[in-house]
Amino acid sequence: MNRKTNTKGLKRIVLVSAVMLSLAAAATAQENKSRIPAYLSVGGWIDNQYTYENQKNNDGSHTEVSTFSTRRARLDVKGNINGNLEFRLQTDMAGTPKLVDAFIKYKFSKLINVELGQFKTPFTLENQYSPLNQEGIDNSAVISSLAGFSDILGGNRKNGRDSGVMLFGNLLDSNDGSFPLLSYNIGVFNGNGINGKDDNQGKDVIGRLDFHPFIKELVLSASAVQGTYNDGADRKAANNRIAFGGEYKDDALTLRSEYVRADFENGGIWHKADGFYVAASYWFKFGNDQKLRPVVRYDQYNQNNLTSNLCMVGIDWWPESHLRLQLNYTLNDREQFDNKGDLLSAMVTVKF
Repeated sequence: MNRKTNTKGLKRIVLVSAVMLSLAAAATAQENKSRIPAYLSVGGWIDNQYTYENQKNNDGSHTEVSTFSTRRARLDVKGNINGNLEFRLQTDMAGTPKLVDAFIKYKFSKLINVELGQFKTPFTLENQYSPLNQEGIDNSAVISSLAGFSDILGGNRKNGRDSGVMLFGNLLDSNDGSFPLLSYNIGVFNGNGINGKDDNQGKDVIGRLDFHPFIKELVLSASAVQGTYNDGADRKAANNRIAFGGEYKDDALTLRSEYVRADFENGGIWHKADGFYVAASYWFKFGNDQKLRPVVRYDQYNQNNLTSNLCMVGIDWWPESHLRLQLNYTLNDREQFDNKGDLLSAMVTVKF
């Protein structure tokens, strides 16, 4: 009897010990898991869009588009390992899956830092905006065409990004050190867009200089591209661009305007494209993270001596911090058509 009792007691001890060890292992795993958010952030968003476009052609016919689409399906992984070393990996699975961002940053000091990989080029102010923060559903026409979104040179020049290496930092800070008076970005890039190897051994040099004239909310900016590309006939056809602009941005009001110009060769002939835009928006904020802003934008774009004037009005509404609703109407006045065209876009975004 005592032997049986001792055996049962031993079994209980073994069982309790196994449970205790399992709980300890689970607690250790949970502790290790809880350490991940300290340096790693995983998120993303989905953009579902409806577009209606109507353009009366010079022969009296109509070009009409009415379509639903998944504009973006982004998965975004960011890491800040030790305050100096950062990385980002962002993919887009809408349409053909593609790598959007894949870069490493190392911060040496305020004066000099380095970024390496695939990321947004430092050309123009609007290009630096994430679609989640931009006031319109689409970029202005001149930024779309000349800052690498739906670029006039075609190919993989999309999303305003390229592969290369860039130095950046602050050259001069305000008296209290709360914001930079003068900052710079200068980099060397393939010049062939996202996920594209250099096909002509000629690199693009891209730089931007930002000046805050003693007002944190105001920035004046100048940026430039000096590069080459393969136009099919010349492996090192010139591709040079400049941009000048300014922005005032506080917690509610955003005013931004830029002029952009491109001079490039194609088939041995020089071409020019240029344009500008003026955009304004104002946030009205309510309780429970709800906010709404009306947006307006005028932009003009000239290519091949044909000018387009576009006037956009819209609403940008976040009913909560993870849900965004946008509605944009654009009146298109394109020189190649005798009649104006209409573009209506609506987008629903879920951020996670």
